[in-house]
This record gives sequence, C-alpha cells and structure tokens, in this order.
Amino acid sequence: METGAKILLSKLRELGVDRIFMVSGTDYAAFIEEKVKDPSLPEFVIVPHEITAASAALGYSIAGKVGVVALHTIPGTANALGIIINAFTSRVPLIVLAGRSPYTEEGSTASRNLRIHWTQEARDQGEVVRQWVKWDFEIRRVEQIESSVNRAFQIAFSEPTGPVYLMVPREVSVEKTGRRNERPLGTYSPGVKREDLEKARKMIQESDNPVIVTWRAGRKREWFDSLKGFVDEVGIPVLNYVGEVVNYEGEMGLDHYDISNADLVIVVESEVPWIPKRVRVKGKVIKVDVDPSYSYIPYYGFPCDLCVQSTVSEFFSQLKVAEKAELKEKVREAHREQERKKAEEVEKYKKMKTIHPRLLSYYVGKLGLTVFNEYQFNPRYAKLGFGQYFADPGFGHLGWAIGGGFGYSLATGKKVVVTVGDGSFIFGVPEAFYYAVATYGGDVLVVIYDNGGWLASAEAVDEVFPEGLAKAKGEYPGADFRRYNIGETVKGFGGYYKLIESPEEIEESLKEGLKHKLSVVQAIVDKTR
Repeated sequence: METGAKILLSKLRELGVDRIFMVSGTDYAAFIEEKVKDPSLPEFVIVPHEITAASAALGYSIAGKVGVVALHTIPGTANALGIIINAFTSRVPLIVLAGRSPYTEEGSTASRNLRIHWTQEARDQGEVVRQWVKWDFEIRRVEQIESSVNRAFQIAFSEPTGPVYLMVPREVSVEKTGRRNERPLGTYSPGVKREDLEKARKMIQESDNPVIVTWRAGRKREWFDSLKGFVDEVGIPVLNYVGEVVNYEGEMGLDHYDISNADLVIVVESEVPWIPKRVRVKGKVIKVDVDPSYSYIPYYGFPCDLCVQSTVSEFFSQLKVAEKAELKEKVREAHREQERKKAEEVEKYKKMKTIHPRLLSYYVGKLGLTVFNEYQFNPRYAKLGFGQYFADPGFGHLGWAIGGGFGYSLATGKKVVVTVGDGSFIFGVPEAFYYAVATYGGDVLVVIYDNGGWLASAEAVDEVFPEGLAKAKGEYPGADFRRYNIGETVKGFGGYYKLIESPEEIEESLKEGLKHKLSVVQAIVDKTR
C-alpha cells in the first residue's frame, strides 16, 4: 500500500519527469515526506515565486523535457496564471499540479488546521484556469491518480500541445491504496487530407506572387526541416523567419514584404498573420495549422480559402510543387540587399555615442547562445539557427523570460542568454530567479535593455493619438520608469554585474559575463527599437 503522494510522484517519474518546480505550501506535506523516504523520486526545485517557478517549468518543456510546476492552491494558481496562459497560447506542454484545501474539518491528520484552509477553498477551483488549459481535473479518490496522470500527459502532449491542471486535495495525498500500474496513453496529431494537398499544390503552382507567413512553424525540429526543405526547393519568400521561434534559415527569409500585393498567402502556425487595420490582403489564403480556427479566440475574422488541419511536417513533406525560378532569384536578391543594409546599419551604430538596441542585439547574437527574449532584442540582427531563439509568447504575459532561461539551462546544461527590458526584468521576480540559479545551478547571462520607460505604452500613445501633445513633447507620464540599482542584489547571490552606457563597452562586458554562472549586464539604450 502506498500513499497518493507516492503513487503520483512515482507515476510522474515513470513518465519521464525528473524535476518538479515547486512553490511549496501546506498541501504538499505528504509529497515532502515521500521524497525524504525515497530520494529517487523527482527532484523538488524550490523557486520562491510562482511566476518564476512556472516560467522555469515552461523553459524546461521548451528544452524538450517534461515541465512540471507544483502550486499552492488558489493563491499559487493566481500568481502563476499569466505564465499558464503563455503556455496555452504558445502551445507549450505543461503539467500544472495544484493543491486544494482539505475537504474535512476533523477526523484525519490531513483535515483543516489553519484559517486559510476555509478561506482558500473555491466553489470551483478549476474555473480559475479553465479558459487557459486544455484540461483540468480534481482527483477525488486515490484510485484515480494513475489514470488521471496518464490522461494529463496524453492531453498535454497531443497537438495542439499545451498546459493541463491537476488538483490534489491533501486527503487524497495521504490516503493509501495499492498500485494499479496502468499503461501510459498514446498522444496524437492531426494529419493532412490528400484532397487538401492537391488543392494546395494547385493554388501554389498557379500563383505568381506567393508568400509564407509564419510565427511558430519551427517549434519542432521536423517542422523546421520540412518547411525549410520546401521553401528552398520551390523558392517562396518567408516572412517572420524568426517569429516566436526560428522558423526558417536561408536566402528566402525576408524582413519586409508587402503581402497586400501577394496573390497567395500561406499562413503557417500563426494566429495573427497580419494586422487588418494596417494591411489589406486581397489574395487567397491557405492556413496550415493543428487548429486553423484558433477556436480559443472569441472574435477572429482572418480569411481562410483552404484550411488545412495538419502538422507543419505532415503537410510540407508531402507537398510537391515545381520550382519558381524567377521568384526565387528575385527573393535571393532582396535577401542579399537587406543583409547588406543591416551590415551598414551596424557599422553606423558602432560610431554612435549611445547604445542602439539593434547594435546590442548584434553583439548578443555573436555569442552564439540560445536567446530567451522578452522585448527589445531584435533577432534580425543576429544569426540564429533552429532552437536558438524563444520570444514573447502569444499571450504576452511579462516576466517569463528569466525563469524560462533558468529552466532551459537546467534541462540542457547549456549557457543561455536572456534579453529583457528594464520593466520585464522586474516582472520576472529577479530575487526568486537569483535564488534558483544560485541554489540549483543553471548558467544564465541576463542582458537588460534599459530604456528607462514602458516603450510599448509610449508607442501606444503615439498610435492612438498621432497628433497628440504627448508625442509632440516626447513626454509620457505613466509610461516612464525610474532607474534603480540592481547591482548589489545580484552580487548578494554571488553573481556578476556590469552597467554599460557606450557601444565600446558592449562586447567586452558580454564576454566577461560569460565567465560567470549568473551574470547581469544592464545596458542603457536609446528609446527606440
């Protein structure tokens, strides 16, 4: 006979979980007891804030491992909710465990013994996350644990992948039963229909000016390879070759392209392929996606002449289209010209007295590391390959990057560079991040693009009030941000810190930062992108 906590932890271990990122609470007493009894159970990585802990689990999943975060009932869930939504909108599999207030008031060692055990009980705890997880379930009997964990994994890792939420009351965690040894459940993905392949082939063959618009087609290696193989063979330009991830690498990648003149737009794994009030697409549209409708978005008016529910690799590996030689050469020339202009820009930025964000991005890119970016790093000025870049998730909840970089580094054993704004750095709960790296390892260089304000908010003012006084005067009260000294805090955890203000300091400071396991370089940059 084993306790529910032992059964759950053992099942997680059998399914490949080696670490659980945890913000512990009174609901995890049985888990802690079982871990002491059996050190071979998954390691508990204590990260003292849910935003950072959930982000670390996110980064762990991005690295190809199983990201698991354990939260304390409603308060922990509330703190982690933004990161859970990030995982949902960016299709990152995540196992979210949450305690639940004890059911009983007396009669068991697991019964309620603190005031919060009454006030933290919700009428429906799963409702807090239900819009933003693929599945939620409260385990009510110890006999349900194995089948519930199996189902959680099946749903989380089937396309579209995403987070699941599993609640474990304290009574269930201490209750005992025999192991059922239930088999894992298989995962699944949608497949392309042959008639859709033929329709797509004909539409592409007949088009004169097609373009591919993507955002996260490169979230899997086989997806990246299949898209690249197709694009290089046929010769179709790719917009957002670096989007949320690196989607394509090669001569067909363009920074800018007027899709309003395209007669065919192929949208691949992108929920917002263009902004309708700025761009009017007249050509036909093919959408290739595991969920082309993006059914979780309530209002959604993007056109789709051919909607293909398929993985990227399933579609492009079977799609045979003749080479468009004239278009290919035209795109190659445009690509060469854009790279030439960017090289000229970089040389111009090197001669400036202040640090331009694009120059800082250029030097960060030269490090050759995987980049977790939360604002201002510009991937167009860096040479990045598959798996070397992860940008703001679709939902855009800030604070995920430094924790994500820690989780990724812990999973891979590799050095990671995290690029953040001065505001998003604070949102990531830096002290929780410092504690985690100092305690459990990881190798992370954080580069802060410090522009002294909320740049996105200032730009929103300019967008909504283009003739307004704020834009004319260059003043944005409510979108400014006072600089503060973070150096001593970093050093307190044994880290390296450097403040830089001129282009000449960038390269040497980044190289020095690479020598330390925990490094923060704070760069004062222009208020531009």
